Formats: sequence, C-alpha cells, structure tokens
Amino acid sequence: MVSDHRLWTPLELIQVTADFLAEKGIQSPRLDSELLLAHVLELSRLQLYLEHERPIVPLELDRFRALVRRRSQRVPLQLLLGEVEILGHRFAVREGVFIPRQDTETLLQVSMSLPFPADGPGRILEVGCGTGCIGLSLLLHWPRAELTAWDSSELATELTLENARQHGLQNRCAIQRADAQTARLPQCELLVSNPPYIPSSQIDGLEPEVREHDPRGALDGGADGLDLIRVLAERGFDCLVPGGWLALEHGYDQGDRASAILREAGFADVELHRDLAGHPRVTVGRRAVR
Repeated sequence: MVSDHRLWTPLELIQVTADFLAEKGIQSPRLDSELLLAHVLELSRLQLYLEHERPIVPLELDRFRALVRRRSQRVPLQLLLGEVEILGHRFAVREGVFIPRQDTETLLQVSMSLPFPADGPGRILEVGCGTGCIGLSLLLHWPRAELTAWDSSELATELTLENARQHGLQNRCAIQRADAQTARLPQCELLVSNPPYIPSSQIDGLEPEVREHDPRGALDGGADGLDLIRVLAERGFDCLVPGGWLALEHGYDQGDRASAILREAGFADVELHRDLAGHPRVTVGRRAVR
C-alpha cells in the first residue's frame, strides 16, 4: 500500500490500492478502491476520472490509507462508507445490524411487481427489518402505503427509524421490536422478509465480511436454513388479507424447498424468481380470494 506522502492523483492511487486489495483477497478491489477514495474526497466515482489530475493532499491520503487498511482486514465496505445504496436510495448501516447486499434488490423488484392496493393505503409488514431498506424502499415506491417494520434487535429498530427519518417516511411507519415466532402479526396486504437462511453448520465457512460482522441471529436459519421461512409461511398466511402476498428471499439452492413450504401452508400462485446471476433467490405466494 501507499507508504509515502508525495502528491498522488486519483488514478494512480486507485491502481496501486486495487493491486494491494487484490493481494488481500478482496473480490472487487478496483471498485472498492474507487468507492473509498470517492468517499474520502467527497466526489462521485465519475468525478474521480473527470478530475484525474487532482492532487490528493496528505490529510486526504492519511484518511484513505486508514480505510484501505481496515478493508484489507475484511471490514465490510458498507461499514467503512457508513451506508449502502439499494435501488438508487442510500441507507445508513451500523456495526451490529445486518448489512444488506445487492441480492436484496431482487426481492424488492419482485415485490414492486406484485398487485398492491393503488386506491388506498395498503399495509406492508416487514419481518427482520435490519436497516429498514426493504420496507422503506417499498414506501418510496408506493406513496400511499404504510409499513410495520419488525426486528428482534433494538439496534436494528433504532437504525430503521434513523433511515425512515432520513427519507421523510417516519410518519408512515410503525417500527417495533418483536419476535415473529411469538408476536401477533398485524393484518396486511404484503408480508416481505429477507430472513436468516444460512444453515447453522455453514456459518463458520462464510466470508469474513459476513461471518465476523453480521449478527449471527440475522444469518442462522437453523439446520437447513429454512426455520423462519416455515414460521412466516405458516403464521403469515393468517395475517394476510385474501389476495395478499408473501415475498421471501432465500438461498440460491433453497428455491424448491421454499416453494414447497408455501404451497403446504396454503398459498396459491407460488412463483420462484431468479437474481441477476440466474440463481433462484425469491419465492412469492398469494393467499387466495375465497
């Protein structure tokens, strides 16, 4: 990594940093280098290239080096930036709260494509809200919708409230600390969740960014990873109004089993949706109108 205090330009610094991060096993070293430098310089990634001859002063270099050192130690990029961007909207992230990844955009896009009340304030329940990015993104998409956001973690509910305020959505939210396995689920038109779905035995083999920084409770889905998916299918059916939808994210190899669980719980129109990599990632089902 950079060891002197000569005046570097952005492109020089990006290249040497990308090489350094690649040696440390970072999967997207150049992108991470760009985002960290843009964060320090308070520029966009495009501006880094438009201002490619801009000298980087020693104070900026020191701040950048400190972030790069932590990234090389596998601290998640999102924590270093303090935020994550989901479908063009930024949400604050904090240590101790599950960090949303890009796979969750599939859950959002699928949810946004579902029929939802257009003539009234449709009700959304998000279970395991974490940062709140799922439910809050849906409120941004549906201006008349209302959200109940649940999480068993106080840190998560506090962060969801912070993000709701950041986007001016706090008056359309009820953010509560609750356990979906025992608490009474409110009636809603859409129940959405990115539940813990990693089998317990696989957690220790995850990348350090996940294993060491995401709370285990947000990862551990039990022996086969499907414990909470079963709970949400069974309990969620009763809280949905007739015609209401359940939308769940799951592991790339859990689609068939998740679909079977929804059918066994009584859901109709069960469909499996793939992410951008072509992996089964989201399953939806509808409570039929009788």
